Amino acid sequence: MITLQDTKIFIQNFKEHESLNKKLSKEIIEARKNDLLVLPHSNKNCWRSTYKYKCEEELLKPINLVLAEYTNYYFKKNDMTCKILYWTNINGFGGGNLFHTHYRADCDLSGVYYIQGENTGSIKFATHEQMYFMIPPHMPHAKMIEHEPKDGDIILFPSYLLHEVTVNTSGQKRITVGFNVKFDLQPTSK
Repeated sequence: MITLQDTKIFIQNFKEHESLNKKLSKEIIEARKNDLLVLPHSNKNCWRSTYKYKCEEELLKPINLVLAEYTNYYFKKNDMTCKILYWTNINGFGGGNLFHTHYRADCDLSGVYYIQGENTGSIKFATHEQMYFMIPPHMPHAKMIEHEPKDGDIILFPSYLLHEVTVNTSGQKRITVGFNVKFDLQPTSK
C-alpha cells in the first residue's frame, strides 16, 4: 500500500475557552462598534477585522496547542518558527462562506478558533474529487467531511484544502478567529 496524499484535519477543544472567549468577545464588540481595521469585500452578513487583541498572547495558546500537535506529527526533528496572521469573522443570520482555499495567501496551514459557534452552522472540507462528485458514492472517501463546532473548538488544516462555512440560520452570531500559518523551516541540527 502506498499513500498518495495524507490530509489530516486537527481538531481540539481548548479547555480554558470560557475565560478566553469572554475577553475576546469584549474586545470584538468594541472593535466592531468602532469599525476598527475592517477588511473590505466581506461576504454577505459577515463582518471581518484584522484588529490585534490586547489578549493576543492568550489567543495564541489554543493556536499553539494545535500547531504543536501538527508539528509533532509531521516535523518531529525540525526546529521551526512560524508566522501567524489572524482576523475576526462575525457571521450574522444568513452569513456564511462559500467553498474556498487559502492557497494564494502564502501560507502553509489555515485554521479557525470558535468563540461563539455552537448551533450556528458547520464547517465542511472537500477535495476537488469530492467537490465535483468524481468519486462514486459507494467508494471510500466519497463524502465531504463536516464538523459541527462547539465553543472553544480550534481546527487546523492545510491551506490548500477546500472548505466552506455553512449559512448561519440561528438567532445568534457566529464569532470566530480565522488564522493562517507560514512555516520557516530550519535545517535539522545534529
